Amino acid sequence: MDINDQNIKIATTKKEVDCTDDERKIRLLEYQKCAVAFTHFLSYCRVVDPPTQGNPGGIVPFQIWPHTLKAIKALLTAKMIVWMKSRQIGASWLVAAYALWYALFHQGANILLFSKGETEAQELLAKCKKIFKQLPDFMQLKINPDSLTELGFPSMMSSIKAFAATETAGISFTASVIICDEWEEHPYADDNFLASKPTRDAGGQFIGIFTVNKKKPDTLAKAVFRDALSGKSSFTYLFDPWQVRPGRTQAWYDETKNSIPERDLADLSPELYMEQNYPASIEEALRSSQTVSAFNLKVIDEMMADVRNPISIVQDGIDSNIVRVYKNFNIGDYFVAATDTSHGVGKDFSVTVIMNVRTGEVVADILNNIIPPEELALHSIRLLDIFKNPLWWIESNDYGGVTIATAQSLGYKNFGYMNDKRERVGFNTNEDTRRQLWSSLIPAIANRQISIFSAAGLKQFNDIIRNSKKEGRIEAMPGRHDDYPMAVGIAWLKKGDVHAGTLSLKPISTLSFANTPTRRR
Repeated sequence: MDINDQNIKIATTKKEVDCTDDERKIRLLEYQKCAVAFTHFLSYCRVVDPPTQGNPGGIVPFQIWPHTLKAIKALLTAKMIVWMKSRQIGASWLVAAYALWYALFHQGANILLFSKGETEAQELLAKCKKIFKQLPDFMQLKINPDSLTELGFPSMMSSIKAFAATETAGISFTASVIICDEWEEHPYADDNFLASKPTRDAGGQFIGIFTVNKKKPDTLAKAVFRDALSGKSSFTYLFDPWQVRPGRTQAWYDETKNSIPERDLADLSPELYMEQNYPASIEEALRSSQTVSAFNLKVIDEMMADVRNPISIVQDGIDSNIVRVYKNFNIGDYFVAATDTSHGVGKDFSVTVIMNVRTGEVVADILNNIIPPEELALHSIRLLDIFKNPLWWIESNDYGGVTIATAQSLGYKNFGYMNDKRERVGFNTNEDTRRQLWSSLIPAIANRQISIFSAAGLKQFNDIIRNSKKEGRIEAMPGRHDDYPMAVGIAWLKKGDVHAGTLSLKPISTLSFANTPTRRR
């Protein structure tokens, strides 16, 4: 039997009763190919494309774009997937086709679809049904009586069930595949994820798909994505920006931005609306909105224009991979230094900044997440020596005590203290001092009184929010960092102590010429 594309087309478009024996063999072979190859199955899939003025739409073949291939690979190989995406890139149709393929060709399969509400869950299941109805008859298995919440195949003892993401949704089911669509919007995402643990422990697949919501900085979806991005979890992450869909150009983006309905903007600017729905990068997608951000994001963006590369410093003991200097020391300038210590194990960052007290410029820094507290003290002292050993405030909390003790043992003398009695070295961070720090730093940034030359350091300011779950407490978004802003904040809060006499920065009013005798000619 000579099988070619024409024979396949004829055999697979005929009814079973009208087929010859050879055509039935072709149909069986095609069925087997679909069973083992999801991509082959997709070649038979049709989706519903709503018609618009510029698009005739209708029932069209499933389109496999470059980003779709990447997602297909993840679906077929990864046990746990978190997928952050721009809108309208075909993700929902792809996972609907995947769920259908899994149920059609895996005996006993149980696929659970979760969406934020009942209507949304039924809509995702409806996509599975629409694809199924367009398949050739040799894949048209008998289904259970029609239901809004289930598509079942008795001969395979498999089914696809749809649930609204309520507190107890699907809690009694063990699944082969769990798909959480618009995961960011699930009101009980944490509870549902915990309930899915038996499925995950048994080897079942978990797929979380979402487009970011700028008004919700603290969600499970974002936390899982960030952990996957940083390699802290076993999730495979996918990100698809707006450009991945063919036909989208900068002109399309600009037109979309300029035609946003006023009611859709709510509390978002057009720029943040586009970053939410059509992000160009992971950074854009995860950046907080001004509605929750503690700092003025527009100002942070403007400050990015001032970032610069470090200058070359040739001095014994200075490691340019750790220490960065942006401006040289000049006689007549005075400085204050501040340090926020981390554990040095690749999570939070250890930061030391040196600020010019007159200009507000952060002229040098250390920003590193792998050096231990002792090494941080050593490198900081070497950096401070370049700027003539300024007054140094070290946050004393947690591992900061190790940095302080090491700095003292290395002979540094010019420390900041917790009180006027100079009894305890360092800056103690508590709720009161945090409020003082942020209350001082936020307006200083808004008024451009501070200049930051480190791009990595400045980016951390985008991650500082007023957490509504903690009565507006100012802190970093979950999974993000506040180490650089904290160090800059300590320096800014304590810069006035330099003028208090600790570094002989005397007020000029101490010099008087009132009684100077007049010189006779």
